[in-house]
Amino acid sequence: MTDPERASIPPGVHDAAGAWLVRRQAGADAAVEQAFAAWLDADPRHRIAYGQVARDWRDSAQLADSAVGRTRKLVRAPFLMRRSTHVGAVSLSLAALLGLGTVGIVRHAGPFGFVAPAEAATYQTAVGEIRSVRLADGSNLTLDTSTVVHVRFSRASRRLDLKQGRARFSVAKDDRPFTVAVSGGEIVARHTLFDVSVVGPQPLVALIEGEVALLSTAPDGKGSPQRLVGGEQAALGQPAGPRPLSLADARWVSGMLALEKTPLGSAVAAINRYNRTQVRLAEPHLASLAVTGAFQARDPQQFARAVATMFGLTVDKSHPDILLLQSRRARTSTLP
Repeated sequence: MTDPERASIPPGVHDAAGAWLVRRQAGADAAVEQAFAAWLDADPRHRIAYGQVARDWRDSAQLADSAVGRTRKLVRAPFLMRRSTHVGAVSLSLAALLGLGTVGIVRHAGPFGFVAPAEAATYQTAVGEIRSVRLADGSNLTLDTSTVVHVRFSRASRRLDLKQGRARFSVAKDDRPFTVAVSGGEIVARHTLFDVSVVGPQPLVALIEGEVALLSTAPDGKGSPQRLVGGEQAALGQPAGPRPLSLADARWVSGMLALEKTPLGSAVAAINRYNRTQVRLAEPHLASLAVTGAFQARDPQQFARAVATMFGLTVDKSHPDILLLQSRRARTSTLP
């Protein structure tokens, strides 16, 4: 598909094409296939969009035979949310979770832009936006929602300051070190693929491929660099050693929120980062419920409906821009 063809198709059509792909992969019956055929015939753009999404998904499967795909250090996530009521279900395969080779899916999952190379620039994403940046050295930078990264390249160094949010760094080969600076430390890499998040209390580094050095500048941090290898993740400056990388955590670049036994309170916080409409919990005890599933990050209503189905809750939509999850036995609802 050429860029003009892709640009002429509304994002909603691409979202629908992705939903059909997921539904058919989960095991479609004759009725579903009949409905799918009717959807394809309803508009020529439907067939074009579905073909592109299917090709992107098929290309990503090639990662299963790569060195990353064969490593035993990665924690595989199960097939999530199999029941038909969970429309957002996807099979969290290794390739899809890494989000590599699925640029088309990322592009249509939400606002997505490509930025020209620059030696010094600041890149920023809005709420719900995922953006890919091609850097001057050939490296690729993917910014998650509400993320700010400042890039400064010189003859001797490649330095990036992650001010807020989360980003993925695919580092091109170069004699210069590639340094990502965050509050409390630095991550130094060469030819690697890794994520850095400063959303939580400590910067979190997830290494998908290669090797990086973590250097804490906090007063209580370790004096010598901590080494991470592919398939490991660690919080910067923490005395505890690295732990296995969860593939669910690496899925974000495809526009999906993948959860594996995640406390509902944390899941709600994650979905809220991508949306103006906020999900709230009416009762404190709901925050400890464990959620396993995959959801479109920019669809809080689908998330709220699925969670309500899983735990027998109701969704109160009476408050503007708020989806309030509460127990069915609750007679009244107040915002927390």
